[in-house]
Amino acid sequence: MSTLTGKVAVVTGGGRGIGKETSILLAQLGATLAVLSNDQEEINNTVTQIISNGGNAKAYFCDLTSRDTIEQTFKQIETDLGHVDILINNAGSMVIKPFLETSIEEWDSIQDLNVRGMYLATRAVVPNMIKQLEGIIINISSIWGLKGGPDRSAYITAKHAVIGFTKALGEEFKPFNIRVNAVCPGPVATKMMEDLAPTVNKDNWLHPIDIAEIIVDLCLEKTKAVTATAIEAFGIGRPVNT
Repeated sequence: MSTLTGKVAVVTGGGRGIGKETSILLAQLGATLAVLSNDQEEINNTVTQIISNGGNAKAYFCDLTSRDTIEQTFKQIETDLGHVDILINNAGSMVIKPFLETSIEEWDSIQDLNVRGMYLATRAVVPNMIKQLEGIIINISSIWGLKGGPDRSAYITAKHAVIGFTKALGEEFKPFNIRVNAVCPGPVATKMMEDLAPTVNKDNWLHPIDIAEIIVDLCLEKTKAVTATAIEAFGIGRPVNT
């Protein structure tokens, strides 16, 4: 019997990269997937791949910076699939610019998707998790959520906030058997990073599946002792400094 049979999992940013690989792995373990993104084609491709391999998934177009859209989407997921057992807050964005060259609009955009979107998605699923006295929430932070560095103040601020949010809720929800953890990847060969740093040597970089394996492990019974913490997943790569 598959380990996650009967569970409903939501993955934000599930159309590509880490989110796509995580969705596929969760489905292979028997979970029913709600795959969210603001790119309809990408999430359709993820869902098609899951279904073609015998899994169960549905795509949901969702602007993760909009409170109304998030609330409506999660209500629809509950109607379609049932209450959410697993939430993977994976969607995020990054800008590499010196602080004084980062516009207010860029700053707000980074915080809205990386932090506010995570908050709103979590807020949508926690009431039912509390009622059922069970739940898994995995938030994707970054190596930059654990350190400082140049030319990415907006992103570093957001990813530090992800870890703070994780640790706060992890402690608060212990009495309800809701586990909240963060994963902090080092450099990963994703489209986002290819767009941001196309000329950087990526020989030692991790791949999305490497991070997906860690995320999925944190959803399983074997890791039930782990909550309110941030897992470092750096490999042997190095952060992009240019």
